[in-house]
Amino acid sequence: ITPSRSEKEIFEEINRLTGLHNVKEELRVVNDLVKFNIKMGSANKNAVNLHMVFTGNPGTGKTTVARLTAEILHSIGFIQENKLVVCSAKDLIGEYVGQTAPQTAKKCEEAYNGVLFIDEAYQLNPYTSNHADVFKEECIAELIQQMENNRDRLVVIFAGYTQEMEEFLNRANTGLPSRIGKI
Repeated sequence: ITPSRSEKEIFEEINRLTGLHNVKEELRVVNDLVKFNIKMGSANKNAVNLHMVFTGNPGTGKTTVARLTAEILHSIGFIQENKLVVCSAKDLIGEYVGQTAPQTAKKCEEAYNGVLFIDEAYQLNPYTSNHADVFKEECIAELIQQMENNRDRLVVIFAGYTQEMEEFLNRANTGLPSRIGKI
């Protein structure tokens, strides 16, 4: 178990990352917004939408930034645990009809009080072929429900290649983009 780091220590690590100037600024904005809401006495975490999309090529730091985001949100008291649960489409989609929603819900529950990081999330796009993939539709529907109903204890970060994630957001489900606070 590693001891919790201060907000200052976390941002020092973030600042050591090469490039990512916009990402660093967005993390500062998120940090300041959450701290402001806490300072103003807003106990309603639903007022802040922290579900995010990280895009970029392999090796650009998406998982590293997700880990640091979880650590920041924990250090300022938005989430209860410094926890990042990493998964992919294969961890969310069941083998048989009716298994996907419970499997997706279980993975979300595993991330409660922390952050769920869905790597290569574009693989969940149900509309990449000539017909809709009902398993992926079910997964996205469950994720949207979890994101909306558990905003106070779950932050979801979708990650993947830029172009594929753009298509994912535009096609996967019409309700998904409105559930995302930051891209």
